[in-house]
Amino acid sequence: MMIQRCLKRAFWGVGVVLALCVSAGAADYKIGYVDIQRAVSESIAGKEASERFKTEVKKAEDSLLKEKNEVEKLGEALEKQSVMLTEDVRREREKDFLRRKRDYERMLKDQQTELQIKEAELKNDILESLLPIIQQYGKDNGYSIIFGKSDVLLLYAADALDVTDKIITLYDEAYKNKPQKGTTKK
Repeated sequence: MMIQRCLKRAFWGVGVVLALCVSAGAADYKIGYVDIQRAVSESIAGKEASERFKTEVKKAEDSLLKEKNEVEKLGEALEKQSVMLTEDVRREREKDFLRRKRDYERMLKDQQTELQIKEAELKNDILESLLPIIQQYGKDNGYSIIFGKSDVLLLYAADALDVTDKIITLYDEAYKNKPQKGTTKK
């Protein structure tokens, strides 16, 4: 959500800035951009978040695989025993099988949704702590504007304008020096 809001604001801001640059002369402005996706994924915090997320995905996959196997076994047992069962018992077991299968499919969909939300939250947390660093870097280095690179909004920019590596370095330094949850910094 936050990334989308930032991108929408940036889209409108690009038009305003470009209009100002053309009318006032581009030489008066120092412009840069940050590849936000790369900054999030290549930073120490991003790599740690990615590992935590992979662990959660693995746990979810294990849980889902166990349930899937149980549903499949139930289906196989029903298929093998169906000729020997009375009509009422067979119908009851089919209902049970279909209910378990439906529950599994819901669980799968719910897990996928939860994981997508969790991934977005992790990225947004990093982005929130990354933005002040970008802003400070811009102020300290005399930038008029620093864009967030997006395939939709920033269609072309010279590599010389890319400040992503500098931002990642600054963010990593701040992240290393920040007390982690459950610890105290001396």
